[in-house]
Amino acid sequence: MKRHFIIIISCLIGLTGLVVSLNAHARLYVEIAGGGTSGLPIAVVPFGFEGGSQEGTEDIAQVVRKDLQTSGLFRPISPQEMRQSPTTEAGVQYPYWQSLGVDNMVVGHIQKTGRSAYTVKFELLDVVKQKSGIPQRPILTVQFDNIRGNDFRALAHHISDLVFEKLIGIRGIFSTRIAYISVAQGSKGTTQTIEVADYDGFNSKPLYRSHYPLLSPSWSTDGKKIAFVSFEKERQSINVVDVISGRVERVAQYPGINSAPAWSPDGRTLALVLSKDGSPKIYTLDLASHQLTRVTEGAGADTEPTWSSNGGSIVFTSDRGGKPQIYRVTLGSGRIERLTFKGNYNATPSVTPDNKHLVTLHRDEGGLFSIAAHTLNTGSVRILTQSSLNESPRLAPNGMMVIYSALEGGRRVLGAVTLDGRLKIRLPAQEGDVKEPAWSPFVSR
Repeated sequence: MKRHFIIIISCLIGLTGLVVSLNAHARLYVEIAGGGTSGLPIAVVPFGFEGGSQEGTEDIAQVVRKDLQTSGLFRPISPQEMRQSPTTEAGVQYPYWQSLGVDNMVVGHIQKTGRSAYTVKFELLDVVKQKSGIPQRPILTVQFDNIRGNDFRALAHHISDLVFEKLIGIRGIFSTRIAYISVAQGSKGTTQTIEVADYDGFNSKPLYRSHYPLLSPSWSTDGKKIAFVSFEKERQSINVVDVISGRVERVAQYPGINSAPAWSPDGRTLALVLSKDGSPKIYTLDLASHQLTRVTEGAGADTEPTWSSNGGSIVFTSDRGGKPQIYRVTLGSGRIERLTFKGNYNATPSVTPDNKHLVTLHRDEGGLFSIAAHTLNTGSVRILTQSSLNESPRLAPNGMMVIYSALEGGRRVLGAVTLDGRLKIRLPAQEGDVKEPAWSPFVSR
């Protein structure tokens, strides 16, 4: 049996068997592992540059192109296919781009305005509508002033978000971040590290290190803190670390199991799993008053809580029916209902923002473990991955992609898959292994 559900039991006897040799600072990179040949055709033309050398700055168009491809909803044409390089709408010869079969295009230019300051402007254009012969205004025209060269990559992600939302109608995830855990074997023993990186693995930074196991990183709703489980001095506790300052606060250390923290949508409360009163149950902890409230009752072990988007209910894993399945408790009434019925094992739930879909670690009747998406109103199940060694699925904040941990070729890597299963991505570390991913919420606009 996998550890995803039985971790609540194994916590009582320690996790030394989970420690493997990983890198202390595991930098990730993106590989398109499957799919990627479909989607809306789009051209992201290399941006023009004025005012000196562009050396030392990111290629904005290249980052935008990769972002849109990674979403699974776009098919950017390669720069090698482009025989024209307009930098403004006025320079676009639409018949040429129509001949390439693109629906939309992004053009832009960068102007150096100071020693380390730039103005960046881009336009999103509708190529198809120009076929009517009636001049069309750009879909988007946006200018950014006083941009530093080392902020080009972050700006490119923001541009990708704007393009994605304008064309798809859903907020993009390219400016979000991920947290994950890496482990290193050194001369002084084992070190585990919580890392924070851009959604695509770039700009990774160590946030918290320990010589004891770390588990279950969980982002606060405002993206400023991460809750996690620590086994410091072989005593299990739930802690919160500030992402900017690195300051750590211990918020729960009760007898027995302290695990699986999850932030409420308003950021004021943690759901967590405690066994202080017997078998593991779901509790909520008010972070201001420190008031602890027991949420679930009944037989069996309850674990892995996750909140609904409105904060009115908590979805969790329980074996109260004999085998691990997903249940939902309504906080106002305490009513509990079972959500999953297909497969003899469902665990590690994540709920989409619209509360229509549920993502789980799923085992079918043949015994294969996969990441699966459940449609809640019909009970249908879509298998998203085909490997038996996946774990820890977590949804992106727009509900369109799932990040998870996978074992490939003896290495632990991160993977991502779109909710429709069309595109798969690998985020391996350049050296070593990584595990336990968590996706940040949206950043403030």
